[in-house]
Amino acid sequence: MEVTPGTDTRGAVLLCDPPQGHPHAAQACAELAVAEGDIGRIPATPGALCPMIYAPVTAAARGEWNGRPVNYTHTFANSCVMGAATGAVFALGE
Repeated sequence: MEVTPGTDTRGAVLLCDPPQGHPHAAQACAELAVAEGDIGRIPATPGALCPMIYAPVTAAARGEWNGRPVNYTHTFANSCVMGAATGAVFALGE
């Protein structure tokens, strides 16, 4: 997993059997399980209020889910919008 806001690049390895290698591995794995490994299908955080400040952040992930390759890249308006859309998967700084 990788988050790229501006020039800041962070990453973590997420393993889900058992959950490890990520600051919020158990939560991220649970969210991915609900979405069947498709990050774009993770349910949005209900009631999330994000500022309308354009500070784009690109999130990218590559790996494997149940033997199926996963490649995900999406640019969000800001990190709050990213967090609301992707749950714990890209929550690397906390």
